Amino acid sequence: MGRRIIYRIEEKEGNAFSESEWNAVLRLQHWYNSEFMWTAGKIAFKRYVLFPNTEDFSGLDISVWELVARRYQSLQQEGRSDEEIVRQLERDRLVTVKWGGYFDHSLASGFTRVADNEWNAYLVCDFLLKASTILKQATMVVIDEGKFIKTGTVYMRDGMVLLEEKNIDNVVQGFVQAGHVFSLVNPEKYDKHPVFKNIIPEFNSLKKGERRALVRNWNWLGYEDGYDEAGDDVDGFDLNRKVKEFRLLPAKK
Repeated sequence: MGRRIIYRIEEKEGNAFSESEWNAVLRLQHWYNSEFMWTAGKIAFKRYVLFPNTEDFSGLDISVWELVARRYQSLQQEGRSDEEIVRQLERDRLVTVKWGGYFDHSLASGFTRVADNEWNAYLVCDFLLKASTILKQATMVVIDEGKFIKTGTVYMRDGMVLLEEKNIDNVVQGFVQAGHVFSLVNPEKYDKHPVFKNIIPEFNSLKKGERRALVRNWNWLGYEDGYDEAGDDVDGFDLNRKVKEFRLLPAKK
């Protein structure tokens, strides 16, 4: 499976946002997903995930999703907010709702599969940094399974990037002092980037040379360092310059 960037707002004291703030984030998310080319996945920051109640609403002339769509539309016409509609659908037992998105104990969460497209990794973190200035009273945890975030994990709050001081060799502290937590990315390298596929049909029946041509190498999955030198492209976009402030947090005991 291709490498992901994971993001979540934990359900804990100190994290909160209004529905109007969240709607502004959704509009920003829609713009990023529509404006740019994504080769593995798109931004999917969610407050909830819906599952249709197929057990109680099976065997009907219309699908449960059609029932959900009709009920959603009628509630929307009543002037209900998105959260009110979802809670009513849950009360109607039309859907099961996983509140908080994909990850447990969250107010909102999601992930984007970027594989080895570092420009997509840049765009995800650029979006999250902007979103943090909208959700000012919430701290986002952002985890990169690859190398775009040099420290692996950061916290974002109101345009700031916060990092735990956890490395005894002061590596994290060095990144903070240098103001260089995110790698430089040259978007031109990804203009014709191939679309990532999780499944290759009839892979086992292919000849060894054909398999090698398709898979190329493990770096295709995006977990390794594909930069020009020292974890950066020679020329490129620098997300570090958009950060309001880098700050070290005490290590958790």
